[in-house]
Amino acid sequence: MAERKNVTVNFYRLESAVDTFYQDMEFKLDALSSGGMDYGFFDGKSSELMFKIFDPIVLADRKLFIVSLIKEKIFLPVWFNREGIVQEAPTEGGSLGDVSYALIDPEKQALLTLSGGFGPSVSAFSDFARWLTGDSAAGSSPIFVNSAYDQVTNWEIFRKLNLSIEAPAADFVGNVLDSEIGENFKMLETLSGLKIDISVSMGHGKGSLHKDAVKNFIRTVMEENFAGKLKIMGKSFEEQQTAELDLYNARLKHKTEIVIAGSHISPDEAKATLYEAYQIHLDDIDAAYRGLSDEE
Repeated sequence: MAERKNVTVNFYRLESAVDTFYQDMEFKLDALSSGGMDYGFFDGKSSELMFKIFDPIVLADRKLFIVSLIKEKIFLPVWFNREGIVQEAPTEGGSLGDVSYALIDPEKQALLTLSGGFGPSVSAFSDFARWLTGDSAAGSSPIFVNSAYDQVTNWEIFRKLNLSIEAPAADFVGNVLDSEIGENFKMLETLSGLKIDISVSMGHGKGSLHKDAVKNFIRTVMEENFAGKLKIMGKSFEEQQTAELDLYNARLKHKTEIVIAGSHISPDEAKATLYEAYQIHLDDIDAAYRGLSDEE
């Protein structure tokens, strides 16, 4: 029976200081997908991931690539029936995993991902881009409405930071709880959810929070995608009044509904959803691309 699920398409821009990064990515994705080498394995930050490349969407002047990443399940489900039988889920000849999908447009330097209870997050696709191109410094950052991120990172004075994190999500468990230091927090795995609210400010004192530390923190939180709220209060030297921006709500995103016919989202289902969002927000993608080109 088909299931309707609410999903969010998130928009990112691929970033690299290497001039040939985007051409290399396009060439390698095209070569792998057309040369019978459309799947493989690579090491992500915390675990090995499988990638699979599907038939691209061919436009008049470029190709859009659909890529999935699969991460082996840490906590394996069980199989059960109406007769009360509970047993291990069958894994003979393979493994159980979580799958996520992305649309990659190397020409526009854009990356679109799905969120809503799926597998590896955008940081895993950044790992894939680094592995594929050999550029260890490459990454991705969200596309924002009205250049909110650029405005905040250009501030010189930071007065207050409000952060809300909800965990443990799948990647929080994989990246934090399963690390060596995370062994001390294994009790969190028994919780259905954990919400942390943090507020850091200068209080009644004048001055600013540590500028570089705040900027690095913002970048990491946005990349790892754990936060539910990230409000920053600050200003530049020239501005008289401080401003407050909610960076999480300022990200470009597309909310929609997807019909899943089977037990997991299929490549065709993901492809249709991602491409629809891409077409609707192509002007925003172009604007972000032009902004990057102007910086260069």
